[in-house]
Amino acid sequence: MNLRYASVAAAAAFAVSAFAAQAKDAPKPAAEPLPRYESLDSDGDGVVTLPEVTVRAPELAKRIAHCDADRDSKLSREEYAACKPEAVARPRGS
Repeated sequence: MNLRYASVAAAAAFAVSAFAAQAKDAPKPAAEPLPRYESLDSDGDGVVTLPEVTVRAPELAKRIAHCDADRDSKLSREEYAACKPEAVARPRGS
């Protein structure tokens, strides 16, 4: 009886380790593309500020906060254009 449980436990451990290895090798899903710059400018002044983005799309604000290269709480068109979805998925400081 104990041999049967040991065999089942070994098979389960193998299955879990195989699944974990497969999940590790699986490609990470691509980050969603960023919306158009103009769509984030809620007050229509031609400048996208991080507070504007935070109000409209809090999750997006978390993804793009690191793109504010000069740390002025505004995203210039150049900063926004350089903010690649792949780069945005990485935490700040990575």
